[in-house]
Amino acid sequence: MTLALVAGCGSPTDSGSGSGGADGIGGVDQGNDTLSTEDGPTDTGDGDSDTGDGDADTNTGDGDADPTDDDSGGSGTKFDLAGIPDGGTNGGCAAPIHNPCDNDNDPWHAIGVNCPNEYAITTAYTGHVDALYVHTGQLGTYNPATYPPLEGEKMVILSSGIAQQLTIPGQYASTSHVGNDPLNLPAPLTPTPVDNGLMVDCVANPNLIGTGDCSNTIQEQWSQGNGAYDYAEMRMTGEVPFGATGFSYNLAFFSTEYPGFYQSSFNDMYIAWLQSEKWTGNVSFDDDGAPISLNAGFLDYKDAPNPYDCNAPCTAPELQGTAMQGHAGTKWLTTSAGVEPGEDFTIVFAIFDLSDNILDSVVILDNFSWNCEGGPPITVPG
Repeated sequence: MTLALVAGCGSPTDSGSGSGGADGIGGVDQGNDTLSTEDGPTDTGDGDSDTGDGDADTNTGDGDADPTDDDSGGSGTKFDLAGIPDGGTNGGCAAPIHNPCDNDNDPWHAIGVNCPNEYAITTAYTGHVDALYVHTGQLGTYNPATYPPLEGEKMVILSSGIAQQLTIPGQYASTSHVGNDPLNLPAPLTPTPVDNGLMVDCVANPNLIGTGDCSNTIQEQWSQGNGAYDYAEMRMTGEVPFGATGFSYNLAFFSTEYPGFYQSSFNDMYIAWLQSEKWTGNVSFDDDGAPISLNAGFLDYKDAPNPYDCNAPCTAPELQGTAMQGHAGTKWLTTSAGVEPGEDFTIVFAIFDLSDNILDSVVILDNFSWNCEGGPPITVPG
């Protein structure tokens, strides 16, 4: 199943929303975006006698109450970018400001994307209808909560099986979704490294951007198996906000392949792919530089012993109240990556079984945001 949603932008002749929100991207702002009294025939509705700057003087532009300064800021049309503060007051960063809007079951709202009157991008989901689930509140019953929501009250569960099963204590998660076995990764994802020697990435040589996986991390894991099964993805495309130089989001990964197939070729994978002018490839890694997978170095919570790195009793009470009791998962992780303001981008969150379509793996996602941090991709606990 593929579902696409294009979030609308404001009209190019927007004359004030009257709702307290920001105008559409690129719209000409002729109002102050708040309910106000009518001033007169030459005013556009902000409560004074000027033309829509939202202050108490009679000049046009800066939003203060000083009638002696020059509010005009020069000639020419003024544009109001939704969610981007005038003057960059967000700690000096002009990335879009976000307020949680997950009071519905929209999976994009649950992770902080396309909230009303905020910066809009195109979104799509591909996968079985049961592989995506919006969960409310903390995941599990451990106290203090191992997996609380990090933005608003909800998070997204994306699974190679039935996503909601992650919330059922002791559930044996193993589902085959017929018709969702692409074997090859869908474009632009590719396991092909930019350097066959796996020594030079796109930070060291930016000329390699666009020639494959800049991180050189996917191929080694991918080549252990026989293709992608029970594939599901969430995909975002659009233009990077002009005030942003980076983005971040949170994830945690779980697998019922543990402990039986731990450190084997049935290495179910999660890939976060960024397609941009600064990077083309995976951006979420474990502490060994590999993709987030069954064999991930960040597999913090193991609730059963294995012969490699967790002798008996090997317990993880942090997984109480989830389907991963007796299996394994990571902590909340944070991925950050740099982008170019105004560029076209694609971000894909993808999960799949490797080599077969039994024994599910799951990722939870939350708290996507634009920022001004920039820099190469990095994933850290927390």
